[in-house]
Amino acid sequence: MPEKHGHRKIKSVDTTCRLVKLLRERGEATVSNLAADLDLAPGTVHTHLATLKDHGLVVQSEDGYRLGPRFLTLGEFVRNHSDLYQAAKEEIEDLADECGECVHLLTEHDGRLVPIYERFGENAVAVEYHNRKREEPVKHLHCTAAGKAILAYTPDDRVAEIIDEVGLPPNTPQTITDCDTLLDELERIRQRGYSVAEEEQLQGLRAVGAPIRGSDGNALGAVAVSGPTGRLKGERFESEIPELVIQTANICEVNYETLDLSEEVL
Repeated sequence: MPEKHGHRKIKSVDTTCRLVKLLRERGEATVSNLAADLDLAPGTVHTHLATLKDHGLVVQSEDGYRLGPRFLTLGEFVRNHSDLYQAAKEEIEDLADECGECVHLLTEHDGRLVPIYERFGENAVAVEYHNRKREEPVKHLHCTAAGKAILAYTPDDRVAEIIDEVGLPPNTPQTITDCDTLLDELERIRQRGYSVAEEEQLQGLRAVGAPIRGSDGNALGAVAVSGPTGRLKGERFESEIPELVIQTANICEVNYETLDLSEEVL
């Protein structure tokens, strides 16, 4: 396997990471199946699995191995210690209660869109779809309101890197697939302060997003509201939801800066 970014890697750690990713994709698998997929000797795979099992990171059953519950607590730890999560959690909940739709807090990592927290209002739709998306980072930012809001406040060279790496594939007929068109869209987002996605990721679903920006002006993440096209339309889609999303993002920014100041005092 080529070395990503040109740096050296520890082969055994790389193998373990590949094994964990494969178990996530497969759900459950036998040693022989994993060995075949990874092109490794079964004994090597078994040794890695036994080590992971000792640490509670995989569990074994009659049908094979699967990821263990230890990952649940690790994930909770990472999220709970995220400054962005601490700054935005209550605001996301308040926005969901007010608008009744799905409200999302997301950030970009390694060119992917990572959900940090979601709250479903009383009228939320596609809940199962959003739950499944949390199992893996969204590969493309250009087709989501949150992703476009983040890209609009990301340095140009980084935006170019992301596009070069993952491309602009179409999820639906409405998805932007041309680089110049996307860059024009990002400029419009900077001018009005929010982004929209009109059935660009999933047919029948619209979304409005706004960036949460740090002191340097770059995006830390984004807040987004998504809902069915039948409800997110007219004044609600064009002004009501954008105003709520921008307001929420601004409060999150203040909260984030307050966290930084508190840490400096400590």
